[in-house]
Amino acid sequence: MRVRMVLLAIVLYIAPGTSLAQTSCGAMPPFTDGGSKEERLDALLKRAVDCVREGKPSLAVEIFSEMIGIDPENEAAYLNRGNAYLQLGQIPLSIADFSLVISLKPDIAEAWYNRGIAFIVAHKYDQAIADLSETIRLKPDFARAYCNRGLGFVRKGDYDRALSDLDAGIQRDENLALCYYARGDVYVARANYEQAVNDFSKGLELAPNVEGLGKRAEAYERLGDRKRALADFKAALQMAPSFNPALEGVNRLSAQQD
Repeated sequence: MRVRMVLLAIVLYIAPGTSLAQTSCGAMPPFTDGGSKEERLDALLKRAVDCVREGKPSLAVEIFSEMIGIDPENEAAYLNRGNAYLQLGQIPLSIADFSLVISLKPDIAEAWYNRGIAFIVAHKYDQAIADLSETIRLKPDFARAYCNRGLGFVRKGDYDRALSDLDAGIQRDENLALCYYARGDVYVARANYEQAVNDFSKGLELAPNVEGLGKRAEAYERLGDRKRALADFKAALQMAPSFNPALEGVNRLSAQQD
């Protein structure tokens, strides 16, 4: 079974003791051309992190690179530049930055976690699972690591381990939509469509999206509940009129009613 929707969450890394006041990605840091090294790095970090948060990863890459020019062993700059590369879809560059952080400071769980996310995006699930396992060793209560390792197991078709991890993630944080969507996919693979509907419904409650509606619609259809399936497919089309699974679902169910 192929999971169509990937809901992943990279983690911005802020070194302990660093205070980030709210700034703006477009605002120039006050010490770019002067001040101490620490003041310049702090100002650049604040601006770059805001760029990542505001969805401007290209600008963030430039700023993090400037930080690296000032301090070539600044793990926060490498780790967060890796995050920005990941947002840009430049997976090899993101993995290279995360790997460098791991070589400098192997006890930073966020580096292992974010590299694991990059490996999932690259469809390298064994490497992803290994990195997320190390993340969990370093941070045993990191719910997102369990959820994403579970997603890696789903992609490999190892549903027993996937369920164990997804359950563990939900036990640690009941508000992670990824866990519910991924567990719903496992239930679909096992033809447990009622449980799948429950999990997709929880995922939609936490993070509504067109793919989640499509997944729940398909589960309803497998249960023979054509009315609810058709309603979900139509709701998906209201969000994304060209969403092909919903178009096919509406046509298929409408033809059955004729």
